[in-house]
Amino acid sequence: MTSGDRVVQVVGPPLSGVGGVAAALRDRLPGVVVVETDPPGRAPDAVLAVVSAAAPVARSDWAPVERAAARTDLVIGVVSKVDAHRGWRDVLAADRALVASWDAQYRSTPWVGVAAAPGLGEARVDDLVELLRRELERSPLRTRRIPVRRGPDPAEARRVLARTRLQLLRVVRDRSSALRAELREAAAEVGVGGSAAFEAVVLAESLRFHVRLADEVDRAVDAAAVDLGLGSTSHPAFHEPPDVSRAATSSRRLEGRLVAVLGVGFGLGIAVAASRLLTGLVPGSSTAGWAAGAAAGLALVAWVVRARGLLHDRALLDRWVGEVAATLRWHGEAMVAERLLAAESQWATAARAAPPPEVLPSRQLTRHDVTDQYEWC
Repeated sequence: MTSGDRVVQVVGPPLSGVGGVAAALRDRLPGVVVVETDPPGRAPDAVLAVVSAAAPVARSDWAPVERAAARTDLVIGVVSKVDAHRGWRDVLAADRALVASWDAQYRSTPWVGVAAAPGLGEARVDDLVELLRRELERSPLRTRRIPVRRGPDPAEARRVLARTRLQLLRVVRDRSSALRAELREAAAEVGVGGSAAFEAVVLAESLRFHVRLADEVDRAVDAAAVDLGLGSTSHPAFHEPPDVSRAATSSRRLEGRLVAVLGVGFGLGIAVAASRLLTGLVPGSSTAGWAAGAAAGLALVAWVVRARGLLHDRALLDRWVGEVAATLRWHGEAMVAERLLAAESQWATAARAAPPPEVLPSRQLTRHDVTDQYEWC
């Protein structure tokens, strides 16, 4: 790279097409270093604010653009995916008006529509390439000295923590709801004598839920730390899974007696009716009729008692599954809060222990300063 090479940073909210725009510019501008993160040790010469043509940009989605734009004087608004949205010109006009209303410094920001990675046809980035080249030629090379931040910015750390907390709480609630629905469906199919096996399944699923959630929390916190430039944080000791064992049920002696009495009543009625029916159909066979009626009555008594006991067991298991899901959700939310609080404490300690910011001169980037995720032509 020569001394005239420039650095362009492409930023924007998720799913806005940042990667596609960056890749297209690397193909069309081989003499320009195109990055998607803060360039190390210097300020970018231009910032491309990429937003989707699906809808006007939201205030929260413009926040990463503002942080990057604070390091440069050249900002260009880019409305991407214009090939998929016929009303992209209206969205572009709305974006220009919204951004200008948020901050007066963006009133002169140029805007352009692109289709960097279209589903059909060729990419449409000519207007952006021409505009960027013209603006870079007019803009002086960035040589100002910029501070090197050693600790996380408090406002940025709070924002990252809030975003991570919302993501993890959504994971906890979705997974606990899914587990409850799955176990309730399984509880409705438990057969006679299957309660013990079902309890073992619930305990195993609860432990699996806890382990997977703990891993998810650690990964999310590590990702948040990387976003803040801190690297991975130390993980606390392994959390003990919650106790979701089933409490011993109370005696069902009275209920069993009541079911037996009702079953005997139904069985006696069926026995009398069956014996009279057989006696009427086959005269002189009263003895056989009474025997057949008695057998049918006994069978009915046994079926009623067994069915009532099975329904009772299923109802108890269903209620227990609801309690297990509620316990896992509460435990998961508590684990998220505790883990994020520990991370925040570590980050605050790191910020207090950090030395005063150094000031380094801006320097030219080379290909060795950019990670392998960037493709060079």
